[in-house]
Amino acid sequence: MSAEPAPWRAAIAALAGLALTCSAPTPTEPTSTDDEVVRDRVDVHVHLVGGAVDELLAALDRQAIAAAVVIASPHLDPALGREPGRDARLRGWREANEALLAATADHRDRLFPFITVEPAEVGIAELERWFQRGARGVKLYAGHQELHARPLDDPAHASLFEWLEHHSVPVLAHVNTVRYRDELARLLRAHPRLELVCAHLCGSRTDLDRLAGLLREFPRLRVDTSHGAGLPGVDGFTAIETDRDRLRALIEVQPERFLFGSDLVTTRAPGHEADAAREWDLQLSANLGLLERERFEFWRHTARIGAFTPGVYHGLALADPAVSRVLGGNARAWLGAYGRE
Repeated sequence: MSAEPAPWRAAIAALAGLALTCSAPTPTEPTSTDDEVVRDRVDVHVHLVGGAVDELLAALDRQAIAAAVVIASPHLDPALGREPGRDARLRGWREANEALLAATADHRDRLFPFITVEPAEVGIAELERWFQRGARGVKLYAGHQELHARPLDDPAHASLFEWLEHHSVPVLAHVNTVRYRDELARLLRAHPRLELVCAHLCGSRTDLDRLAGLLREFPRLRVDTSHGAGLPGVDGFTAIETDRDRLRALIEVQPERFLFGSDLVTTRAPGHEADAAREWDLQLSANLGLLERERFEFWRHTARIGAFTPGVYHGLALADPAVSRVLGGNARAWLGAYGRE
């Protein structure tokens, strides 16, 4: 092992001098560089597209994030995007998996690749080959309304979920529980030992009653805390701010059920790489700030419909040991589940 300090640890000192020269909010900086505040941060929700490996690693360093789950995301990659129309199948997923495994091959200490599949089309043999080549988990988009080709618990998906459950594979699932809560419930009853993390507080950022009910009914279910860019992030942070005491209480009672994520998508327009880096920093810092800080910066709604302005939100300011578990400890345990039969 190299004697050099890990980049994410060195980044803590560098953060004190970081200045973002744009009109966006400036990500909140750590107030101390003492060893006792250095935490193992693992982002469990990053969409790695466009081959932006070096740029992503630099962003993780700037935010002192040790590692990230990086997800094959063909519908978000301009080179592999889903064809327009009413077909809800996830197109280009095999190509996206190949690209992800190749892109992360030299960085598996920090970037943990999650392949994605069309649940009714994937074969067990090809799943096994991807895991032999370094896949660490599976991301499922079938609970997204635009990619919902059939019910989550459709019999055509049974062989996939049986394999995932049997091998304790970490699964990150996007499920719109406004629409598909009952499908998710049937799936979890049929496969009670799935190592499932349900993204975006299981689609319940605006309804903590629904989140609490899911956690109560399914004691193995876990959720990530991720908020995306733009409108999804603004709406989510705004909703949580009005009920943050309840969310804090849910986390403090069962901190093992929550994992830090950012929902970062590594897109950048040619010639605008600096702007992309600032937006990535803002999104990563805001998702960390929600958990760690009393206040954090992100965009806010303005009086003009569809417009945003830089603003400040009230965070949860979780204390240890809960915050350390949510930021990294739970992710490490979840990622270590594969093969534990």
